[in-house]
Amino acid sequence: MSVKFDAITPLPNPEQLRQQQQRAQDRRLRQQRFGDERRQQLLDTAWTLWQESGAPGFNMRQLAQRAGYTAGALYAYFPGREAILSALQQRVIQELADLVADVRAPRGERGAKPRKDGAPPQAQVAVARTLFVERSLAWWSCLAADTQRLQLVLHGGHGLQEAAGEGAESASELLARLADALQPCLEPLQASGLSADSAQQLHDEVLAYGLGLLVLQGPRRPGGRAVLETRFVQSLQRWLDVALAATHQEGGAETGQADLFSA
Repeated sequence: MSVKFDAITPLPNPEQLRQQQQRAQDRRLRQQRFGDERRQQLLDTAWTLWQESGAPGFNMRQLAQRAGYTAGALYAYFPGREAILSALQQRVIQELADLVADVRAPRGERGAKPRKDGAPPQAQVAVARTLFVERSLAWWSCLAADTQRLQLVLHGGHGLQEAAGEGAESASELLARLADALQPCLEPLQASGLSADSAQQLHDEVLAYGLGLLVLQGPRRPGGRAVLETRFVQSLQRWLDVALAATHQEGGAETGQADLFSA
């Protein structure tokens, strides 16, 4: 049997192999960037559709029509409606996290020497209290001002998901995600003298209360939001008093966090 020389494919040398691998990697990165850009564009369109129609009018057919895709083409970027809503929910949660992180104590009041007994100075406690209230009010006000944002945040915990929907999560999982995103609220609580456990409990309960206040008594009438905001701030102030009193009772020994909802 004879073999023609022009039918033999020469083996690439190490440098050629490296170049081939680099080209393949560059091609994969370009495809990934292109896919990421398309997903972000789809999420922008999905957000506009959600703001206009909310849950009842949000579906893959409407989104495809808005974005200029066929309904089937959307599934190349997202496995379904719930995955899109989950991505939008995470966007809003990140917005809340950024709002909270942007609330800072005045520069001249960020540092104070502790007292001889190890307790934080009163000036530091006062600043910490104000900072916690302002940070909590930042995320609460954002949701109070936008019903569609609130509905999207609550999507995972209030039965809007399909029975076996992609991206569905329980209310407890949703609260855990929110609490994690709003970690800057914990810093002033601990700076005020609360232990890590007491600060976390207070933060979690304020989060649950704030969301419940919006869901159950949403600002349906003129001035309703202002009334709710006043109630929210007053509750935070009162619960802080209870928590700090329990912490400093009996010479600074912590006696445990009271149930805030019974205070």
